[in-house]
Amino acid sequence: MHHFEYVVTTKASPALAWKVYSDWKMWPKFANVYGEVEWSEGRPWEVGSRLDIEVLQPVRTVIDHLIILCDPRRELGWIDRAMGVTLGQWVEFEALPGGGTRVTTWGDVAPGDAVINGRTVAQLVDSFTRTWYENFRATCDDFSAVLV
Repeated sequence: MHHFEYVVTTKASPALAWKVYSDWKMWPKFANVYGEVEWSEGRPWEVGSRLDIEVLQPVRTVIDHLIILCDPRRELGWIDRAMGVTLGQWVEFEALPGGGTRVTTWGDVAPGDAVINGRTVAQLVDSFTRTWYENFRATCDDFSAVLV
């Protein structure tokens, strides 16, 4: 099993950070790996709802994304399954005293040593998480600057 954690701080309020985060149509802006992303069960972001996430690289697959916790603007949790790999991930949105939001994500992926296209799942998750959250942070900051 591989444990990962990543933190970004944005100038956006928790409400704006959540709005950007929860808009799955924006996700291709955060990482260039997405194909189709659509809800297959339930209403978006409800506990028990499922999102099918087509990933085009490093290999084409569809991830089953099951929402297990959703408290908008505060925290979110899900379980992903694809290609014999399971990932449990959490995201927390924390208002900062001087304004802005700290967004923390962490989770576990198993098996972490599985190899996909020459890289371990741990390497892929770490690289993807860094790219996705840094681009998410930049987008939040851009939106925040427009609202000021």
